[in-house]
Amino acid sequence: MAFILAEETALKSYVQGIKVGDDFSPNRTVKVWFGYPDVEVREQTFPYITIDLIDVVPGNERQTYGYLTDTDYSGTITPVGGVTYTHPIAVAYDLVFQVTTYARHPRHDIALMQQLFKKFPSKYGYLIVPNDLGTENSSRSMFLDGFIKRDTVEGETGNRRLLRNVFTVRVLSEMTPDVAAAVVGKQVTTVNINTTTSSIPSTYTPVK
Repeated sequence: MAFILAEETALKSYVQGIKVGDDFSPNRTVKVWFGYPDVEVREQTFPYITIDLIDVVPGNERQTYGYLTDTDYSGTITPVGGVTYTHPIAVAYDLVFQVTTYARHPRHDIALMQQLFKKFPSKYGYLIVPNDLGTENSSRSMFLDGFIKRDTVEGETGNRRLLRNVFTVRVLSEMTPDVAAAVVGKQVTTVNINTTTSSIPSTYTPVK
């Protein structure tokens, strides 16, 4: 899948499936949204989780250069017998996501916090991202860069408490080879200085 979209889809799939319990329901499924759920568009039922992409950072410290040769163009083209593809090493990026939990019940809040800390360890975390063809998966390193509590009392809802946990998660990524090659192809490779043209103003003389 396309750069950024593949990681978003994989992250949502990774977070889905969390359940919390209370006196009324021992297995309450927690919904996951991209962005805050608008009450006019979606059913806003607590608790729930949102995912937001908040930053895209060049991964310059791990960028390498050169070419790769494979049979499926990094998982984007169906392999053909005897055919190989050569493409430049893709451009490295870090994708920074904000994963936020929303709850009204303290037991839901603690359960969400506990389960997401298990999903996003500070070290050794990874995210499985499939390729375009669905034939291979890559394990992307994933780090928990930060956590903060954002509990509030909302006056507009009768002073009901809103319990929030905000996780800042960084996923190592890269542009697909075809996108990276297109960017590279647009870079300036040669510069002609002081060439004689018909558009030189009469007050200027080319340097020999």
